Order: sequence, then structure tokens, then C-alpha cells
Amino acid sequence: MTITPDPHDADLLDALGKQAAGYALHMMRTTGSVPATVIADTNEGFVFCMPAGLPDEAAKDQFADVARLVAVAHGARAIAMVVEAWVRLARPGGHLDLDTPPPQAADRQEMVVLMLDRTRCANTFLPITRDVFGKFLEFGECPTPEFTSTSGRFSGLMPKRPQSAREVTMAKAALQAMGMRVVNRGFDPSMN
Repeated sequence: MTITPDPHDADLLDALGKQAAGYALHMMRTTGSVPATVIADTNEGFVFCMPAGLPDEAAKDQFADVARLVAVAHGARAIAMVVEAWVRLARPGGHLDLDTPPPQAADRQEMVVLMLDRTRCANTFLPITRDVFGKFLEFGECPTPEFTSTSGRFSGLMPKRPQSAREVTMAKAALQAMGMRVVNRGFDPSMN
């Protein structure tokens, strides 16, 4: 059985996107950075999950696996991956140099990236504006890039089919074995 697109996908992703953007703004204002975070939209509210750090490729791969487990274990309707990253975008009508990684490129931009996933994916880029001392000021404007597809470790985090009770139980057990538990559900963006 496959998950069929829900006519309310856009509304669900919009609400999750607003939650993720509010969280990112709160973190930038209070700490000056955004830790990599997964936000799962569940019937019981939002579930946030963030690693202590992502020091290497193996840790990033493991965090993507944890995000998939969170989606299954909590019956997520949609999931958002929130990351702060160096980004390079092609200029309109231009070509993107794929040979130079963004952290090494002179034209890189510091952004918070919101990757939303349900039965389709949506990405939002929030350019970070800082003062001369490096303190966060605000998110700038960024034209929404047109993607025909997405790929990578943090894409396709939602299961493609409904999960059985056994799969949900196994995902919960795997998270518990990792020492993960839900401490608090939700985030109040009015705290901004």
C-alpha cells in the first residue's frame, strides 16, 4: 500500500514550515546559530530532535537515520529538517560550479535551510544577515529555487508507505536503545 497525496499537503507543509522558521528565528536570536534539528508534526504535537553535534559524515548519516526513526516511531504526518549551512545558488540563467564545495567557495552564503517532507518535498532558504561583529540581525530574502528533484542524506526522510505496528514498535525500541526520549513537545514561536 502506498501513501497517496493528500489535498491538504500544502497546508500541512506550510504550517510545519512556519513552525520551523519560527524555531530557527528563535534560535538565531537567542544563541546566534541553529543546531541541526528535526521537527516531526505528529497527532500529539511537534516533536523536536537534535544531536549533540555532527562532527563528521558518519554522524550526519546517523542523524538522517534517527530522523527516519522519529518519523516512524511518532507517526509523523510531515517532517522538517532544519540546518544552518553554507549554500551556493546559481544566479538566474547562470550555471552553478559543482566542482567547488560551498564551504570553500568565495560566493557562498550563510543560510538556514528548511527541508520539509511529506508525500512531496519543499525547501526554504533563509539567508542569515549579521552585523560587523557577527551578531545575528535578521533573515534576508531569497528567491525560491526551482527544484525538479532533491537528493542527499536529508531528503526523503518520511516513509513512503504506512508503517505496521511492528515497524513502529521497532522504531521506538531503536530510539530508546539510543537513549532518546520525548521530553517536551512543541515550540511556541510567539517567544520570538
